[in-house]
Amino acid sequence: MASVTDIMRQVIHCSERSPYPFYRSIALRCLERTLSIAPFFVAYVWLSHTMASGVSGSELALPLDDLTTVWIGAGVLALMLAGQLLFSYLGQLQSFLSAYELTRGYRESLINQVRRLPLGQLHQQRAGHLASMLTDDVNRVEKIFTHLTAELAAAVLVPLLLWLPLLWIDWRLAAALMLPLPAGFLLLHITRRGFLQQVARKQTHSLDVSGLLVEYVAGIKTLRLFNQAAVWLRTLDGHFQRMRQQSMRVEAWGAGPVQVYRLALELSLVLLLLVGAQLAAADALSTLHWLLFAMLAYKLIDPLLEAAAFWAELRAMAQSGTRIAALLDQPGAAFGQEFCKPDTFEVHFERVGFRYHDEWVLRDITFTAPAGRVTAIVGPSGAGKSTLMQLIARFYAPQTGVISLGGIDLSTLHSDALYGHLSVVFQDVQLFDGSVLENVRIGQPTASDTAVIAACRAAWCHDFVSQLPQGYHTRIGEDGQRLSGGERQRLSIARALLRDAPVLLLDEATASVDPDTQYEIQQALS
Repeated sequence: MASVTDIMRQVIHCSERSPYPFYRSIALRCLERTLSIAPFFVAYVWLSHTMASGVSGSELALPLDDLTTVWIGAGVLALMLAGQLLFSYLGQLQSFLSAYELTRGYRESLINQVRRLPLGQLHQQRAGHLASMLTDDVNRVEKIFTHLTAELAAAVLVPLLLWLPLLWIDWRLAAALMLPLPAGFLLLHITRRGFLQQVARKQTHSLDVSGLLVEYVAGIKTLRLFNQAAVWLRTLDGHFQRMRQQSMRVEAWGAGPVQVYRLALELSLVLLLLVGAQLAAADALSTLHWLLFAMLAYKLIDPLLEAAAFWAELRAMAQSGTRIAALLDQPGAAFGQEFCKPDTFEVHFERVGFRYHDEWVLRDITFTAPAGRVTAIVGPSGAGKSTLMQLIARFYAPQTGVISLGGIDLSTLHSDALYGHLSVVFQDVQLFDGSVLENVRIGQPTASDTAVIAACRAAWCHDFVSQLPQGYHTRIGEDGQRLSGGERQRLSIARALLRDAPVLLLDEATASVDPDTQYEIQQALS
């Protein structure tokens, strides 16, 4: 399980941005906190000087006629107030700007990693899981930089640094003030593992719920037709109830130790009073020293009280970073770096074997699909026909054997070089919430409207597209939901025809169309 510092280092490394603006924001926040406490020390120094020069017997004579001293003191305090406001503004500004810049680079690296992952591996993940990771988890990691780290650093470092001059002024009172702090930190450390386990369970369950919600919304039509919507709702209700229970456990593991830690720090005030009373009874307590400690005690304790909550939240947020780190550590698709163009475009399998997990799907497959010819792969359902197509497209890499294109091993080709030679129409058609023109033009982004329409005519799309409200400019909805299955399939074929690549992979491409249209499409493909 990665620590908070590990996650932060990974974000900084993946973002490829300089972390120094972020470090400066932490320094500015610490300066702001320091200047909020420094006036008490200024007052202490001024009173010490005044008492040393103006005491007569038991009376304290303040030299109010010394206007120079008064104005200097007022000026110093005014500068401190102005500095506090300035550092607060600059610290907040620098913190957010630097954090947004770091997480922007982090998001780019994460999206690039998703782009590099084997498509077969991506298809095995639930859409809700991946969407939640790319949005919710990244937002939690961003919060580590925008809010939590700077607040925690200022809440811990400033009181500890200002405790040092108090230790020099009166070590007995200073020791009493900070004596319970190590015990509080130890308690937080002891309960760390249990808290993180509960957070991990909650966030894992939250991912499951996200996946179920996406599937429920996407499949609501099927669920209603089969009268299963209520069943799924009960399932979702059960998951929501378990997530509520898990959230309560997280709060118990997180809030319980934090409250005990806060109690331990509050006891430091009681201990300070007891030590002060003992010293006063022994006539060993300076009035000025006691006044300084009485004014500063809660100023030092209060940020440390906040620090426990910041630390618990920081550790919870880091769990999201751990999941993202696991995604970033996954190996990318096995592509090479060659951009060479094959002399021919025959596809050759040489003793190829492939398995899903531990089950072999293909064994010792050898065949050649000549260029300029149609090669049909025939077999019963589950025989591995679609897997063969996916191996050619490098959605997966074979465990044994070699697949070549024009004599060039596919594993040595760069992904852009390989996909520049392929057009693909699979059983699962994927369309986007855009116009017909935009969806077909994915096959060739620089194609003219005339070329797109010609491809649609060849795929027998033109008639139904012409009947849409805005024709080729009609938006077809997410995944083409406003079209029938056959219409979506024909648009996918039009997209492949527009690409006009040397190798055309068709995985039951006409399965969703009627026999007449199937015949016309096959004629167009020929």
